[in-house]
Amino acid sequence: MVIAFISIVAAVLLALYVVKSQDYKQLERDIKWLKEQRENTPAPVAVDDVDAHQLDKETAMEAIRYNGYVPDADEHWITFMAQGEHYAIDAERFPVLVMMKHYNLDHKEYDMDLMHKAAHQVSDELIMGKVLFTGEEEDGIAFQITAIENKYGHFKDCLPRYISIIEESQARMSKIYNDMDAKQKEGLSLYPQIETGTPGEKKVMS
Repeated sequence: MVIAFISIVAAVLLALYVVKSQDYKQLERDIKWLKEQRENTPAPVAVDDVDAHQLDKETAMEAIRYNGYVPDADEHWITFMAQGEHYAIDAERFPVLVMMKHYNLDHKEYDMDLMHKAAHQVSDELIMGKVLFTGEEEDGIAFQITAIENKYGHFKDCLPRYISIIEESQARMSKIYNDMDAKQKEGLSLYPQIETGTPGEKKVMS
């Protein structure tokens, strides 16, 4: 009886040992398989978010190309043409974007006092668009926009809008100047005795 009981206990222990051994072996096989899968799985490739690239001279030129224009560059400026007009970007001031359209200005052709008044009015009315006189003799005029541009993607998307703001600045400057000039001539016509051969109407870069 005792011998039979001991035999049964031994059989149960042996069965448990076999089961446990099989469990450990299966666990070892699972661990080995997982390790092999991890080793054979290629490392994830980082996604190159082009739009997140830092804006610099090269990426600014790429953004201009993206919008269908052909950029050119020297050490200081990036230039391109849009709608038949020349635009320039200061390539040394990023992330500050300075973009402009510039013309030579002949003082004989314009009333400079009215030009200054019109320029101030445009600069006051437009948040981003500014009108500046350039050169020591103010022999140039620039329609300019200034913004903070850190990333290629944002500049690429905003470039058409920047162009339109500069165009709007120029159009508004022309209208304000011509309206002022017309009112001045109208005032002079009321007093013909002080007229001294008023020059013809001058338009501002239109």
